[in-house]
Amino acid sequence: MQYSVESKSQLAKLLASENLTVEHKKVQTASFNLRDRILTCPIWKDMTGEMYDLMLGHEVGHALETPEEGWHDAVTTGKSQYSKNFKQFLNVIEDARIEKKIKRKFPGIKPSFIKAYGQLLERDFFGIKDEEVNDLPFIDRVNLFTKGGYNLGIKFNTEESSMLREVESCESWEDVVRITDAIFDYSKREQQDINKIKQENEFGNSYDPEDDEDSIEDDYDYEESDEITNDAENKKDTDGLGDEQDTLKKKEGESEGKKGIEQLNRNKSTANSDDYNDNFQPKCETDEAFRNNEVLLLDPQSKEFIYLNIPKFIPEKSITPHKRVHELMENYWNNYANTGGRLKIIQDTLLKEFKNRNDRYVSLLAKEFEMRKAAAKFSKQKISETGDIDISRIYKYKVDDNIFRKMMSTPKGKSHGLVLLLDRSGSMDSNMQNSIEQILILTTFCRKVNIPFVVYGFGNCSHGRTVDLDNNNVNVYDGSQSTFSKRDKDLSLSDVYMREYMNSRMGNVQFNRCLRNMVSLMNSYMPYNHQRKLPRPRSETLSNTPMIEAMIASRYITNEFRKVNNLDIVNMVLIHDGDADSISSYYNGGLNIDGRSAGAWFSEKAYSVVLRDTESKFETLLIPEESNKDNDAMRTGIFNWYREVTGAKIIGFFLIGTGRSATAAIQRKYISGKEMPKTNSSRYDQDSWTQEKLEAREMLKVIKVTKFLESKNKGYNKFFLIPGGSDLDIEDDALSVDGAVTAAKLRTAFIKMNKKKQVSRVLVNRFIGEIAM
Repeated sequence: MQYSVESKSQLAKLLASENLTVEHKKVQTASFNLRDRILTCPIWKDMTGEMYDLMLGHEVGHALETPEEGWHDAVTTGKSQYSKNFKQFLNVIEDARIEKKIKRKFPGIKPSFIKAYGQLLERDFFGIKDEEVNDLPFIDRVNLFTKGGYNLGIKFNTEESSMLREVESCESWEDVVRITDAIFDYSKREQQDINKIKQENEFGNSYDPEDDEDSIEDDYDYEESDEITNDAENKKDTDGLGDEQDTLKKKEGESEGKKGIEQLNRNKSTANSDDYNDNFQPKCETDEAFRNNEVLLLDPQSKEFIYLNIPKFIPEKSITPHKRVHELMENYWNNYANTGGRLKIIQDTLLKEFKNRNDRYVSLLAKEFEMRKAAAKFSKQKISETGDIDISRIYKYKVDDNIFRKMMSTPKGKSHGLVLLLDRSGSMDSNMQNSIEQILILTTFCRKVNIPFVVYGFGNCSHGRTVDLDNNNVNVYDGSQSTFSKRDKDLSLSDVYMREYMNSRMGNVQFNRCLRNMVSLMNSYMPYNHQRKLPRPRSETLSNTPMIEAMIASRYITNEFRKVNNLDIVNMVLIHDGDADSISSYYNGGLNIDGRSAGAWFSEKAYSVVLRDTESKFETLLIPEESNKDNDAMRTGIFNWYREVTGAKIIGFFLIGTGRSATAAIQRKYISGKEMPKTNSSRYDQDSWTQEKLEAREMLKVIKVTKFLESKNKGYNKFFLIPGGSDLDIEDDALSVDGAVTAAKLRTAFIKMNKKKQVSRVLVNRFIGEIAM
């Protein structure tokens, strides 16, 4: 059964009752860093559900209960002089304690432990396949018994049973150290005795007459000889051989016995010395076998995991507040615009035209919105009895039970807010005029119905940032003004500059000033031959599409926006015309590592990339698309992170452009979700691609009429394709009636005109449709 990284991590966090950092690596065994709270899990294969629950539950037990010095490879307290072997004993006793506690805390995991240890016994993970279990040393029998070996028929003598009960009653780490000391001392004596018996038995059956005395001394380093006897001297003729052969065997036995006694006598003094007793190290063979066999659970074919962090956003080095943005616009037009003193007249005219096109429609839309809102509230109203008797109805008590006062309850609607991001990339030049007008309609509507909003433009133009700062002492090119942190394993991101244009907390005078400037900015994107065209301020220079960086920055913006306006729901509206800029590097040891050359991105030799946020402990495995669009996987991961940590919805509006680019955009983002095939590429079936292209052309005809096409795009709550260029114009045709004017014709013409206005103002209409009442 396959498990996702997310499910493994979530199970560990749920069991631990804390937001642990969980990492999967090509390591032999799971481990837990108690100081940094990092649980490291091997990349396993052929794991049953029970075995997975056991392994992860076991390590979480350590995370909850084991002090840092008690971990498998830590320097122990107590008898640290026993080093590795003593740690084996500690492992066994501590495993018994933490597994008891995790099963006590989560009783549902107990069957998984029993079944999993049974499966591991079947795979001979403890190395006892050819062993008689009751011939094993005490510590090995304790290890098997406490790990679910109740059906193995394990036996203990009186002294051992007493120590086993203490093992089962351990509650603290101090209890573990205390009973481990006692068991270690007992096992030292026990395993010395076992070794003596083994050596004596081995000696009696291993003599070779051709071996000289030196070779025997090398082969048999026995501890004790008091119980060794020369069996050959008392042997009777029971093997059916003749007397001559018996005599020969007897002489051989005598020779063997003499040499053996000499050897054992030489070792006797060493075996009885204090040095020998102190240096002898009992072992837990079953624990050692289990640790060695854990490697069998690993998946050698798996990709190595690399964990990359979402960098920390530095707002003071990125955000330009609205006062500065509009100050720069006005200064530029006043000081540099070649308008011949006609600037105020032009701006007044542009603002008047904008209001004439949209004010009446926005007012009607606001009334419709309020009616829909009231209808939604009415549909949620509930009538309930208060329990108080209605005196005016008490006379009906004999014939009617309905004599109690009624109470109407109306659930409070959820408060909504809007964060709007506008792509300020160079490719937006031809779309910017109509995009700004759509945004201004949306903000005007929100202001009219009291929906909090804030509007930002995003880009990475260093020249524009230099104009914003207007400080000769600040160099935006030397890295000192980076908008993101550069810690180890942080993604290496380009700078992003967030320009605040408008917000709902402005007063009327300030809002009208900003509206005036934004209409003028919209005009600066008109064709060059337009007679009233205003020049574009230098601070508004366009650049690339740092969409991923903008969404990371928007986490800070959204949380501040929610807090200031006390909102229940925040809607992020993103308007763009292209895919996010590529991200393929990260920082390591102060260096900027190219993820592609290091194999950290998506290829046959790639790592499995896990994106995580060290603050919220969010993490997600980046899954590349079939077309190997690694950057879209990054974008999807960041968008999912943003939604998780802010609770906001993401509504995307993708401007498809015109002509061939529009057809390609529809095919890529609506029909197949794949990139256009490369020349002579065999990745796509040519016939299928041709059919998709024909379908895209038909959809382009539809979108020019409907002004939007809803699509599916990972990471978004809603995603709309909308026309670009002149197809996004705000249509405002006058009421026209053909032929004789009648009431019916007027009604039809009015409905048609109003519908045309509604369709052309696509942003505000789609946004209203997504607001929950």
